[in-house]
Amino acid sequence: MIRMPKAETARMLDIHGWSAVLFGLALYVVVLTGAVVVFAHEIGAWSVSGHKMDGALAGKIDQSMATLTEQVPEEYRHDVSLYQNSAGYLIAFFHTHEKNDSGMLADIGTRFVLDPEDFSIVSRHDGFADDMPDITSSFLEDFFVDLHVRLHAPNPIGLYLTGLLGLLLLVSAISGFIMHRNLIRDLFLSPRGANRLIKKRDKHTLAGTWSILFSIIVAFTGAFFSFATTLGLPVIAITAFEGDQQAAIEAVLGIQDAEDPTPSPFVGVEAIVSRVQQTDAAGSLPTFISIEHPGRVDARVTTFHEPANGQLFGGSHLFNGATGEYLGKKPALGQQPSFGSDLISLVGVFHFGLFAGMLSKIIWLSLGLATCYVTYTGLKLWVARREQQARWRLMGRLTDITAYGTVIAMNGAAIGFLATYHRQPDVVIDWTINGFFAAALVSILVGFIRPAGAATSQILQALMGLSLLVLPIARLITADGDWSVYRLEDNAVVIGMDISLLVLGALFVWLALKATSLKPITSMQAATETTKGATTHG
Repeated sequence: MIRMPKAETARMLDIHGWSAVLFGLALYVVVLTGAVVVFAHEIGAWSVSGHKMDGALAGKIDQSMATLTEQVPEEYRHDVSLYQNSAGYLIAFFHTHEKNDSGMLADIGTRFVLDPEDFSIVSRHDGFADDMPDITSSFLEDFFVDLHVRLHAPNPIGLYLTGLLGLLLLVSAISGFIMHRNLIRDLFLSPRGANRLIKKRDKHTLAGTWSILFSIIVAFTGAFFSFATTLGLPVIAITAFEGDQQAAIEAVLGIQDAEDPTPSPFVGVEAIVSRVQQTDAAGSLPTFISIEHPGRVDARVTTFHEPANGQLFGGSHLFNGATGEYLGKKPALGQQPSFGSDLISLVGVFHFGLFAGMLSKIIWLSLGLATCYVTYTGLKLWVARREQQARWRLMGRLTDITAYGTVIAMNGAAIGFLATYHRQPDVVIDWTINGFFAAALVSILVGFIRPAGAATSQILQALMGLSLLVLPIARLITADGDWSVYRLEDNAVVIGMDISLLVLGALFVWLALKATSLKPITSMQAATETTKGATTHG
């Protein structure tokens, strides 16, 4: 043990404590955004007031695809990606693979955004995929997903950071599970109201007990996703394939058939989509279609599907692009079904909560928010024990600002998006980003410059509730149509999101006002109890 003067020891303890709390706050942001983006697709549909048309991939698309192909340079016709975003727009990306400025292989080509009703071109961009502007209609959804996946930090730094935070959550959850002596009993723990600190600790324990298994699952799977491609694949390539990442990918995903560039007409997307919806194939409409070497004998089409009702896995299916022949279900790893392939599929299913449709998403959201509550209350309890020190009171404020301010900032981004999407689409991206930072700045100012005698958490909680209430109002004001229109257009998700936001907003405002009104009474009771205690002692 290193012996240090008392003052230096105290300083080192402060550094240790502050670093732990700061990591805890970063973990809180990742877990909170992860809980929210479980409903990323629904958020995307709500943000544009419902999709324009669902199931566009099942439409008469072949003639439009042939016309688009003629507009694309020959070198970009190597592969085609086709999918529908949450707003209903159809995305067609004709591309090949070239080394970018960093010397890494990257997708380069032409991307079309199409109106699903008539397949007319909404926008076109050429170049590397990473350099193309964001698609406006799905920007809010993508903004939230990117905030969760890499905290908007540059790659691969952001993925490393969220991966490390995932490992931190994993260690915390496993150690908590090991040390938990009354796991079953604490599932039904009733918070004791005699002492404010004890009541908070009981709530912390209750939420932690319910979310401990969930935390282990999402922490492990999240860390896997962060490190699998950024660290795992390069390590495999270096150690086993002398740095050849393409060879490593082929070993993991399976070696492709020998190339045959002999020209042959492409069977068409319509035939593939019709065939894959039959019960002996996927039995459902694909969410993503990948076409390799269209117009050649060796053309291959892969369709990707979400899990159907009663199924755990979605998976992908492979077709001969020249004949339309169904080649079977394509495993996640290799070319034959295996335990490893099923295991990799499980990682995605359990991280995103896709195993039981909407029900599992709601459960994952609830458990994610419970994990956030555990993180927040744990930090608050840590700070409360040291609140006699000014620097730790400052950390208490920072904890409140992060806990409530993250939600307020995300709501600010949504308000910026809603204010411009239908009226000024050219500035949607700027207003979304500016809305996020403006709301974050307001949270910081409110947190540090609050009225005397007011609790930071209550003020920020009220502000968070108000920002939630503004969201459905802003959407209704800026968008065309009302709830009856959305119901007729099979856009019930818009109504559901509006109602949920109104209820949550009203609840948080009510809780903040209730806590504020009870504070003077609580203070009087505490003073009375202190006086009685002093009299008795005397």
